[in-house]
Amino acid sequence: MSDLNAFFGPNAGYVLEQYDRYLQDPNSVDAETRAFFEHFSPPGPGTAPTAAVATAPFSVGAVVGATSLAQAIREFGHLAVQLDPLGSPPVGAPELAAAFHGVSDADLRAIPASAVPSEATDGAGNAAEAIDRLRAIYARGIGYDFDQVQIADERAWLRHAVESGAFDVRLDPDEQRRLLQRLTDVEGFEKFLHQTYLGQKRFSIEGTDTLVPILDEIVREASTDGIGEIVLGMSHRGRLNVMAHVLGKPYSAILAAFEGNKGKAAGNVSDGGLTGDVKYHLGARLAETSDGQLVEVPLVLAPNPSHLEFVDPVVEGMVRATQDDRTQSGPPPHDVMRSLAIQLHGDAAFPGQGIVAETLNLSGLPGYATGGTIHIIVNNQVGFTTDVRDSRSTLYAGDLAKGFEIPVVHVNADDVVSCISAARLAIAYRLRFGKDFLIDLVGYRRWGHNEGDEPSFTQPAMYALINRHPTARQVWADQLVAAGVVPADEPAKLLQARLDRLAAIRRSLSEGPGSPPNHEPTPQPRRDVDTAVPIERLREYQAAIHALGDGFQPNAKLARQWERRRTV
Repeated sequence: MSDLNAFFGPNAGYVLEQYDRYLQDPNSVDAETRAFFEHFSPPGPGTAPTAAVATAPFSVGAVVGATSLAQAIREFGHLAVQLDPLGSPPVGAPELAAAFHGVSDADLRAIPASAVPSEATDGAGNAAEAIDRLRAIYARGIGYDFDQVQIADERAWLRHAVESGAFDVRLDPDEQRRLLQRLTDVEGFEKFLHQTYLGQKRFSIEGTDTLVPILDEIVREASTDGIGEIVLGMSHRGRLNVMAHVLGKPYSAILAAFEGNKGKAAGNVSDGGLTGDVKYHLGARLAETSDGQLVEVPLVLAPNPSHLEFVDPVVEGMVRATQDDRTQSGPPPHDVMRSLAIQLHGDAAFPGQGIVAETLNLSGLPGYATGGTIHIIVNNQVGFTTDVRDSRSTLYAGDLAKGFEIPVVHVNADDVVSCISAARLAIAYRLRFGKDFLIDLVGYRRWGHNEGDEPSFTQPAMYALINRHPTARQVWADQLVAAGVVPADEPAKLLQARLDRLAAIRRSLSEGPGSPPNHEPTPQPRRDVDTAVPIERLREYQAAIHALGDGFQPNAKLARQWERRRTV
């Protein structure tokens, strides 16, 4: 009778390898192993494969090599994913080659698929087909970077989520067309601003346009799962587009600011022209609709008049404040479903500013934790004018997060379906474990840092590629046309319709009633407010905050200090 059913995967391979040694020389194994093998009989030819998958007709070493290769694909597959939309090749890893593990394609074809156990390999004809399926998951679409996760339950959940395809996006034709319209809205807005306000600063989103569909998906999933509020933090890159398309700030309000007519900045967000803040620093808030559908969740874009990542702890503080229920006395109950933080980072700022590490360090502390933040690196592959090789010491922009055991996924910004799948996985992980998750959205920056500089002076090779590269909207449109989902002329018509609508809005600003362009509203007079509190009320507060609970006996030295404070 065979005892091999007690062993699985590489363990079974190891047992058979030791058995081969025992057959050649019984003294080559220890006494206990010899005693076991004296009554051991491996399954022979014609025996149905067991869960252990190792059978006599093929090499034991090949079984071990197959399982080792499968694990390497899970660990290093992200190094083979084509992440750069501009075509620079992935770094790769020798561990991804079958030969590295001493196994050939012929060996893999001879081994049952059960040597590579996974939900993804169920029904595969052999180990070669199973390995191909794992490569398709880990090395061709999204770069899953999870090795730093130390908790077994989380690793198991992530592996199941990835290999089962539970969060993979499968769009029907109507959804594909809606996504084309969404990308057209994003690109059309930027194109209109670039053509109409040439040279004005706007820090466009172009090159990472899929950020908006990612945010759409997170907002949709969060609202479905009962999140009460979403707070976003970001710097200036893509801010106008996020305000327009995710938070619903009217086009008229944004265009009025470009026209110098802040007095007309009607809608849910406006500083009334009184703060003097630049248009891409303003905050915004919306109670519904992120993509034309009703979304029962308030959205808040934190004002960020400071520099880049300095808004990070502000956002976390805003979220934590809304999560603590202070309607009752005593320690406030903490409910992480009351709000969600989304932090948008720059690829140079994330590793370059210490405040990022300081904020991440608070994420697991009881007094500061917010139940998991979704981080998105809006990765332009260039910081201001600095190449990646001169701006950080790590392979990925998000490697800092690994020190805090945060799962990371890397995704090509031109692969819109993978981008949305990454968003689904991120929000699901946060809801399941209450921890941070990072999406590294790898794209490019179509124009200079602020549209006023010439990027080809400092990155001539990169911008020669960018000038020839189609937009994310065009890439998606070409796929839909090739699949017969939309007619060949439909994408261009949609884009022109968006440009025409924006032009009409601009004309209404200059031709309609109200203040003429370039006219700033007269500031309102300062209002004085009496903030005095009666001294009796202050004394009541003083006594209340120094009252000690019944039976509480403080340290004697502390009691004297406490008494002096109480009688001030």
